[in-house]
Amino acid sequence: MICAEEELAICALNLCLRYQGGTARQLIDYYGNARAVFEQPASGLSGHRGISSAMAEKLKSPGLMDEARSEYEWTRSKRIRLVTVFNEQYPQRLKECPDAPVVLYVVGDLDLNHSSVLSVVGTRSATPYGRSLCADLIAGLAQLGFNPLIVSGLAYGIDATAHKSALDNELPTVAVLPTGVDEIYPAAHRNLAKEITARGAVLSEFPSKTVSNKHNFLQRNRIIAGLSDATLVVESKENGGALITAHFAAGYSRDVLAVPGRPSDACSKGCNRLISTNKAALVTSARDIADALGWEIPGSGRIQQESLFDSLSEMEKTLLADIKENGGSIDEIFRRLEIQLPLLSSLLTQLEVRDLIRCLPNKEYILPI
Repeated sequence: MICAEEELAICALNLCLRYQGGTARQLIDYYGNARAVFEQPASGLSGHRGISSAMAEKLKSPGLMDEARSEYEWTRSKRIRLVTVFNEQYPQRLKECPDAPVVLYVVGDLDLNHSSVLSVVGTRSATPYGRSLCADLIAGLAQLGFNPLIVSGLAYGIDATAHKSALDNELPTVAVLPTGVDEIYPAAHRNLAKEITARGAVLSEFPSKTVSNKHNFLQRNRIIAGLSDATLVVESKENGGALITAHFAAGYSRDVLAVPGRPSDACSKGCNRLISTNKAALVTSARDIADALGWEIPGSGRIQQESLFDSLSEMEKTLLADIKENGGSIDEIFRRLEIQLPLLSSLLTQLEVRDLIRCLPNKEYILPI
């Protein structure tokens, strides 16, 4: 545990160097603690890499500590956890990242050092298929008996779907904001943020009254990547923000996973590129995620999986029964059942995502062994 004065000094460093978490940590390491940083002359501080003369003068500004004290008291009055990088509650995975922030503002009581953490990201303009796929993948993890912490950015599209699916399946979830925790973005997701806070956590590295801007989204993406064991990209355009998160994850030596899509789909071009350039492992089911990350499927997983049969549509049950009896390729199944090919392809994908069927390398479908 560190004293309140040290927490206050760290808070002041964060206010001044909010986009330079690595520099703030280097200063603390060099001088031994945050309080000692503020005891140095401006000339000494400006000699450090990343600290300009103007920044050094700002660090010596008398008003900075007053601002930090006001911020510190605000967090206590609003029951917001101010988790410093030296606190045991600070997420250890993130702490390993050289540019990790020195402070996190956390709303919610969730333990950020969960045994398994998966970040799920994707485009804001997600297709109905992408949202359904995202929901099914997360539900599939729960149905297999896993309890990962799902991390995302509360944005429209895939992010919101990931949070909602986690909540629906009683999995813990964390939303990382590009704003202060008092400025929920987007505002339309305030109710979702409340649900997440009640059963998970909402966090940010940004102080109060910080509104969104382009640079903040980039900062937010690195935290999403740093908090987790792996980042899963469900849908992403060719230059989508989700690819930036995947880039951060790879830079932190974390696994990157991606769901493939048709070459003609704009929302799948980013994922397809990650896979084709060997920057991401291809996944189409919850089991693929578990296999990629080395998660051992609990013994109860098969029992939970079999109970899914009752929730299937009649067409899905017919398709599943046919594959169990005959197997075969999509063309062979089409000839037997005469289901329109686009619909048949969608149904097969949904069953595969739920881990109720598997597609062999020769493109034949079977039930999981």
